[in-house]
Amino acid sequence: MNSKARFPGFPLFDTAELIHEQAELALYPDLQTALGALNLDHKLVQSDYEITQHFLAKYSDVSGTYNRFRSELQRFLNYTWLIAKRHLSQTDTDVVSSYFNFLKTPPASWISSGIYPAFIDQNDLRRSNSKWRPIALRSKDTQTPYSISQASLNASRTALQTFFKYLVSKDYLQRNPLLDVRKRDRNAKPNLNADRDAEVRRLTDWQWSYLLETLTELASANAKFERHLFVVVTMKSLFLRVSELAPRPVDRNQMRTPSFGDFRRTIVDGEPYWIYSVFGKGDKTRQVTLPDAYLAYLKRWRTHLGLASPLPVPGESTPILPSNKGDAIGKRQVQRIYEQAMVATADRMEDQGYADEARQMRAIRSETHYLRHTGASQAIEAGGDIRHISEELGHANATFTESVYVNSEQARRRTEGRRRMV
Repeated sequence: MNSKARFPGFPLFDTAELIHEQAELALYPDLQTALGALNLDHKLVQSDYEITQHFLAKYSDVSGTYNRFRSELQRFLNYTWLIAKRHLSQTDTDVVSSYFNFLKTPPASWISSGIYPAFIDQNDLRRSNSKWRPIALRSKDTQTPYSISQASLNASRTALQTFFKYLVSKDYLQRNPLLDVRKRDRNAKPNLNADRDAEVRRLTDWQWSYLLETLTELASANAKFERHLFVVVTMKSLFLRVSELAPRPVDRNQMRTPSFGDFRRTIVDGEPYWIYSVFGKGDKTRQVTLPDAYLAYLKRWRTHLGLASPLPVPGESTPILPSNKGDAIGKRQVQRIYEQAMVATADRMEDQGYADEARQMRAIRSETHYLRHTGASQAIEAGGDIRHISEELGHANATFTESVYVNSEQARRRTEGRRRMV
């Protein structure tokens, strides 16, 4: 890579903490100069910049999503203005198709050998960082040629799809230009070593239904299975890891135990709904919305425990999964409950003649993340906003969520393939 090549563009948007202040460019003299120097209509350039800034500001409270969108839109605007020599309002299918092809083989001057901030502080101003580039080579070997992955192209498509929908809603574009982009233009260069579909580690819809039906029947016949039913439904419906249902050390080795007080009823726009606060991976707290259908299982579990109210009350300290000693069961016990649930379901499958399916369930009896993956995939496939699902999973950005939890094009292809006649 030629590190001396001159990059013709410039950074556009600051961090999530500063994006609202950037509506006024007084603190960004380099950016003002660069925008004015473009060989395009200055008023239209300013409009392009302002509407993109407004769009990004909407996501400033979700750092991962904001950073992903900011990265993509800085790159796309530099391409649109400098390479396509168009304004956003002139973006069409040809521009977007050319952009995706450009991402596969970008000029060396557009690529940095590391990740650099867009702006730096200097004399109470925010100056453009000369090291910043729209594309970063993440390998430590600077001689490694740049190659974009299909996951990165998919992430670009996701970000642009959301952005174009926003522009259409604001009458800035008449039509989403991504709708007519050919699939081959959105695909990365072929990788001859990647000849297998990415494995989606989730239950099928039938397996989940069978698991739920089995545990419901077992719990109705024997109260000791009430805990199995509640654990499995909770992990799947609220996208939880095993560790997020068990006590875990926090500051100064104090233990934090998930309690019914972590459930909270709130009202938005006059409508009541329930949320659950999760102390999750990386000691980060996130909130998960409870599906209405989940409340019946929560009530059932509380009734089994003999608690006074059907639903949690503010400040309730009772552990969600109490042990016989009065404290809370640990991570290994939660894991064991999942394994017992899977084995019981496999036994029932075998008894009813589903031998192959039973073997599959036993093979994943220790893989608790299947429940979390299943819940997220089903939510996205049902039309849920991937950004919202990503936040409730506790992911840094929606790109990772999309790559791990859902592959709708693969599913559609396999379904069509199964319907072919012999």
